[in-house]
Amino acid sequence: MKFIVQCSSRKRVGLWTFNGQLVKFVGHPDQCGGSNSFLYCRPDDTVPYVTKTWRQELLNYNQKGTNPDGLLRAADLYTPEIYRELANKYGWENTFILSAGWGLVRADFLIPSYDITFSPHANTYKRRLQSDKYNDFNHLLDRSSIDQTDSLYFCGGNDYLPLYYELTGNLPERKVIYHKSKIPPREKGYVYIEYMTTQSTNWHYACAKDFIDGELES
Repeated sequence: MKFIVQCSSRKRVGLWTFNGQLVKFVGHPDQCGGSNSFLYCRPDDTVPYVTKTWRQELLNYNQKGTNPDGLLRAADLYTPEIYRELANKYGWENTFILSAGWGLVRADFLIPSYDITFSPHANTYKRRLQSDKYNDFNHLLDRSSIDQTDSLYFCGGNDYLPLYYELTGNLPERKVIYHKSKIPPREKGYVYIEYMTTQSTNWHYACAKDFIDGELES
C-alpha cells in the first residue's frame, strides 16, 4: 500500500545557499523583484554557471548520502504533524507527497523549502499554472517492481488532481482518491470516495488522520 498526500504551505526552514545567497524556489521568479538576500528560481531553471538544473542538482545531492546544507526530508519539511504520522505508520518508503514544486516525492527524499502552489488564491509569484512546464519527480516509478495487486491512496484538493493524474495515470495499481468536492475532475481508472466534512481548508489533514485510524472506506 502507498499513501499520497497533497503538500502544505506551512514549511520549516530548509534552504540552499548559492554564492552567498539563499535560493528560494517560486512559481514565477520574474514577479519577485530584485533581492540581495535571495536568488529566486524555478526548480527546472538552470543553476548559474552550471549546465544542470536545480532539480538535477537536488537529485545528485540526495544520491551523495551526505547533507551538508541540512535539507529536510519531505515529510519533515511540512510543519503539520500528519506527514510524520503517515510516514511512521506506513513506512517512509511507502508515503509520498504531491508537491507543486517538485512533483511526487518519497517522504524521505531531501528537498529545500519552496513557495509554489496550485492554489488560485495564492500570490501570483507562488502560483504554478496548469500550463507551466515542470519536469516533475515521480518516485512511484522508482520502485524495482510494480505490484498490480497494490493500492494507491491519495487525498488532496481538486487543484492538485491534474498533476496527480499525469503522474499516476499509467500505473496499474488500484488508485483511490479521497475528495471533498462532490464532483471532482474524474478520470478512468480511479476510484473516488467522498470525504464527508464541513472543513473548507486543509481538510486533507483530517482525512489522512482518519485513514490512519481506520475510519475510512478503502
